[in-house]
Amino acid sequence: MTARTAEEIRDGRVMSTQMMFGPDLDRERENGLNLWESQAPAVAALNVTVAGPPGAEPLRFTAALDAHAQSVDQRVKMSSWLERFRARGGEVIVHHATAAELPALTERYDLTIVAAGRGDLVELFDRDPDRSPYDRPQRTLSVIYVHGMAPRDGFSAEHVGITVLPGVGELFTMPALTTSGRCDIIFFEAVPGGPLDRWDTLLCVASSTVA
Repeated sequence: MTARTAEEIRDGRVMSTQMMFGPDLDRERENGLNLWESQAPAVAALNVTVAGPPGAEPLRFTAALDAHAQSVDQRVKMSSWLERFRARGGEVIVHHATAAELPALTERYDLTIVAAGRGDLVELFDRDPDRSPYDRPQRTLSVIYVHGMAPRDGFSAEHVGITVLPGVGELFTMPALTTSGRCDIIFFEAVPGGPLDRWDTLLCVASSTVA
C-alpha cells in the first residue's frame, strides 16, 4: 500500500540523500535488486576535512573503502522496485493509509509494516529515549542535485566529500545516479540557530535537479 504510484515517485521531488556500502549492496545483488550496477558511480573513498580554530590548519584525511559504495536516487530505486513487485505478481494498492485504518489493516494481513517519515501514522509511535535521546532536530538540512560539478583538484577518484565545521555544521558531496543520469549531490547540515542555518530567510529551491 503506497500513497503514490511509481510514476509519481519517479517524477516527484527529491526525497533524500543516500549512500549504500558494500554489505548492503551485496544483499541487493543476492536478491536480484542491483538494477543500476553499471550506471551508478562506483564510490571508492571518503575524503574528510575537519576545520580547526581560526588560523589553524584543518585536519584532512582520505579513507579508501574495502568495497565500492553507490548512491542511487531513491525516486529511481523505489519506483523501479514497486514496478518489479507488481510485475512479479504482487498487489499494489495506491492509497494514503491513515492511523484510523491501521487496526483494520492489521486484521486483514498476516504482517503489517508501517514505513513513514511524517504524518499521522508517525504519531502512533512514541520516541524511545533509549534509542533517540534528542527531542528536537539537531540539524537543519538542505540538499540539491546538480550536473556538471568539477572534480576536486588532485583527487579524481569517485568519493564522498565530508567537510565538518564544529559548531556550524557539515557539508557532504557525493556522486550519484538520478532520474536524469549521473549527478552530484550537495548536502548541507546546519546547526540550528548557527550561521549556516539560513534556509528560513533565504529563497531556496532545495528539491530541484539543476541542469
